[in-house]
Amino acid sequence: MRFLPLHLMLLVLWPALLWAETTESDYDPWLLCPAIFPSSYQYKPPEKFSEAEKDATRISAQKVENAAGNVSIFTGDVLIERDQLRLQADLVTFERERQLLNINGNIHIDANDMSIFADQGWLNIENSSGEFTSSRYYLPEAHFRGNTPTLSFENNKQTRLLDSSFTSCPEDKEDWRLDTSYLELNHETQTGTAKHAVLWFKSVPLLYTPYISFPLGDERRSGFLMPSFGTSSSSGFEMTIPWYWNIAPNQDATLSPHYMRKRGTQLITNYRYLTHSSQGELDVEYLDNDNLLDIERYLIKFNNHTDIGSSMDFDVTVNDVSDDDYLDDLGSSISISNATHLERNAKLSYYNGPWSMSVLGQTYETIDETIAETSRPYRRLPQLSLNGSDDWFNDRITWSLSSEWVDFQHDSDLKSTGQRFDIYPKLSLPLTGHAWFVTPSVGWRLTQYDVVDSTQTTLDIDDRELSMISLDSGLFFERDLADGKYIQTLEPRLYYLNIPYEDQSSIPLFDTGELDFSFAQLFRENRFSGIDRIGDANQLTVALSSRLLDKQDGDELLSVNIGQIFYYDDRQVQLDNIAVTDNKSDIISEFRSTLGEWTTRLTAQWDPQRDTSDKRSMQLKYQPGPRQVINLGYRFLRDLDDETNNLEQTDISLAWPVTSVYSVMARWNYSITDENDIETLFGIAYDSCCWAMRIVGHRYLRDDNSHDSSLMFQLVFKGLGSVTDKRTTGILKNAILGYQPEY
Repeated sequence: MRFLPLHLMLLVLWPALLWAETTESDYDPWLLCPAIFPSSYQYKPPEKFSEAEKDATRISAQKVENAAGNVSIFTGDVLIERDQLRLQADLVTFERERQLLNINGNIHIDANDMSIFADQGWLNIENSSGEFTSSRYYLPEAHFRGNTPTLSFENNKQTRLLDSSFTSCPEDKEDWRLDTSYLELNHETQTGTAKHAVLWFKSVPLLYTPYISFPLGDERRSGFLMPSFGTSSSSGFEMTIPWYWNIAPNQDATLSPHYMRKRGTQLITNYRYLTHSSQGELDVEYLDNDNLLDIERYLIKFNNHTDIGSSMDFDVTVNDVSDDDYLDDLGSSISISNATHLERNAKLSYYNGPWSMSVLGQTYETIDETIAETSRPYRRLPQLSLNGSDDWFNDRITWSLSSEWVDFQHDSDLKSTGQRFDIYPKLSLPLTGHAWFVTPSVGWRLTQYDVVDSTQTTLDIDDRELSMISLDSGLFFERDLADGKYIQTLEPRLYYLNIPYEDQSSIPLFDTGELDFSFAQLFRENRFSGIDRIGDANQLTVALSSRLLDKQDGDELLSVNIGQIFYYDDRQVQLDNIAVTDNKSDIISEFRSTLGEWTTRLTAQWDPQRDTSDKRSMQLKYQPGPRQVINLGYRFLRDLDDETNNLEQTDISLAWPVTSVYSVMARWNYSITDENDIETLFGIAYDSCCWAMRIVGHRYLRDDNSHDSSLMFQLVFKGLGSVTDKRTTGILKNAILGYQPEY
């Protein structure tokens, strides 16, 4: 499945983009409904009487007659009010002994969260029960209106309707309705239940169910959610029918049978819980037998956070899949399907003033079998950490301590394993003025190893002791712009770092790699991630920043950063043990701006030695509202070892209303290097007063360089229940940065 290239889409849609509204508040599902909905229905909340008047009854009319037997007859604009009940009619006969009202002509009753319109009926004002014929009703919170030949209610808490029909659509455009033989509305639990219900859409019977339950307000209710339909090249026609289980106020679950024509029926479950000390989520997906592969397939994902008292917490993350291709075949989004490792960890943390301690156990499941076993990450079983920082002598001196002991294990017998102990105390003396700062720092790092190689021979690794000295300094200049509305700053900064060289080639690489070069990297003490390598340094960073600030609220509107490192010695500590002799680094620059609805970010890395650009990127976002966004992106990263492997990509995405009811969603992520689409998406959404629809076509590149295509469909009947399609919603959120796709 292929789609129209995005540049052609933009040409076709550009007039509509210019025409569409450019401002939008938070999404309101009833935004497209008439101002008064429906026009012939009105609801005014009845008055809640004071405790002293709780049992009082107020009656007014144009004319009152007293008949025999304590019977009163009220005619002309009759108004009867009780606690949370208002009744209006043309004629009311009141039997005092039975507290019974016989009501006729233009009846309008406003009760708790409900209006009733009828021709005749009766009402017992003592127990707030009654019955009406040829009735219409309106539930303003749920936005439902309907009609029924017989409507009865008890104690202003339950309403029963026979052979009723209801909808959330306006009278002049009833696109959908639900016909029921019996309907009960429980105003205490805000729940509606119906028997023998037929859902009609555009005069076509779409669904029959002998029983259905739905919410009357915003509270969660157990019941079936709307089914979702789709098709994909890998699984064929797909249908999901989710059932939501409101277990308790702090627990819920969603059980979703997922039918795939080519593979079989999968069960997708999501369980969430929240207690006074814990919160967590468990996802389980299970397919008994994949018809294409003839294997059992599953996914398990569990996250938990528990507060143990006020100073201790416990976190658990568990991820597991049955096979290496599960996320490619059945994954919910491209970001997940591109994962190469799944993490499992458990962490216990303790906090006491400036100190924090933790115990971590961490393992990984490698799901990309093309990754050699020797290249897979180490397990930490366990890692013990102790860290702290505070100020001494009235904040004149800052001290910090970071330390850890960790036991590294590995699946491969060819890898070295063992323990590492590291401790790093540091002192800083921050000196500041109104327009300057100078911060000298000195630290000492001790690292010890107890390691055996693949033959279980203990490696002879000397303790590594390094002094770490730095001097950070900067100036602040500022001036007013636009008659004092803005402030522009100019901030030069110098950062000197000195770490002596020590041969570290005998130390195995447990968790260490080289960091990407960035503006923040100019001011880091170590050019490596992890601590198996501490880079030697005798270098000076020169940087310049400028910012534009809104003087009224302090928001940063623009920022420009540029910097470079000057090296006075070769960098001998490297992952490949080959010294780097350049006397200066690449020049790195960044530009960021947030001006109203526009957000821009530009980065560039320039190699002055070769006079080439090694890295550059551009991101431009225009977002006047949560459902209106246009993103333009470009990335380039040079492979210094093989320039045929350079990464160069473009990324264009948008979500935009074309008319008041139609909107489009699209993305085109393209690899210029490979001349191949990475991800293509195009969707159309229709959003009316009472129903909404979304059709999305999606095509993305798999790990094996093949493409997987899918077509997803959502139909929402507003007010009948919430719709959650994790696959479609998740794909749109990941594909279109800033877009909020929920109905």
